[in-house]
Amino acid sequence: MAITKIFYHTDFENHIPTLNNPECSKRVANIINLIKKKDFSNISFVEPTKIKKELIYDAHNEIFVNETIDKFPENEEIIFLDQETPVSSGSKNATLRAAGAGIDAIDSILNGSCKNAFCIVRPPGHHACIDRSMGFCVFNNVAIAAHYLINEYNFSNIAIIDFDVHHGNGTQDIFYNNKNVNYYSTHQFPLYPGTGDLDEIGVGNIFNVPLSSGTGSDAYQVLFQEKIINQLNIQKPDFLIISAGFDAHTADPLANINLKEEDFSFITNKLKKIANDHCDGRILSMLEGGYDINALEQSILNHIKVLQD
Repeated sequence: MAITKIFYHTDFENHIPTLNNPECSKRVANIINLIKKKDFSNISFVEPTKIKKELIYDAHNEIFVNETIDKFPENEEIIFLDQETPVSSGSKNATLRAAGAGIDAIDSILNGSCKNAFCIVRPPGHHACIDRSMGFCVFNNVAIAAHYLINEYNFSNIAIIDFDVHHGNGTQDIFYNNKNVNYYSTHQFPLYPGTGDLDEIGVGNIFNVPLSSGTGSDAYQVLFQEKIINQLNIQKPDFLIISAGFDAHTADPLANINLKEEDFSFITNKLKKIANDHCDGRILSMLEGGYDINALEQSILNHIKVLQD
């Protein structure tokens, strides 16, 4: 029976554990217990390994990677890589395991031990650019994973779908001129980080769907079908990677797209069908944003339920 692997490690709770910040440990601290209470029949839990930094170099500038790793504090100090990206003594292990989760998940999917995987990680990654950490993100987890697919497994037709309410400027930056990867994003616009307009198209591989504040479920679902799903059916990707941000939820304090938990079931169902139709069901999903704890937990549960059904 095909299963969904859930990648998680308690190190993710030790990244800035005491700081009063939207991207906090409470986002993930209770989710594994909630998943276990649901008694999903087709899941298993895996602790990700720490990534080798040489694999991070595929997506990021080598000097930037080495300098960033050297900046992680060893005491109780908290430092800021940029004004929105604090790190603490526990952040080094969390960051390396967050990136490592995507690598481990890809290996599991491609060796047949699971059909798809969801990585419940922090720090998130989609704002991290080639040579810059920003927006709560240290390294770009999904970009590192996509490069691993290209370099280690010779994939050349990858789709990254990002439904975080904030545009994944870092992922777009990394793949802007890379025809091996199509990047799709639905996001509120204008909103942090200020990128993601319609005229940002890369080499024909960037598909941005900027959304007005207050869009709501009905309009979102229509646009997701027309702008994302229809284009994915044209692309016919051989591997799907999801930047799974749940901050478009109506309860989230950082934006106003006003989706509900059921919308994330809709999104996941649509993407799962794409995967089943075009790439033998292969999906790697990695957690990005989501800052109302209850809404995040319920949305994640809906996401996992569809993945493992």
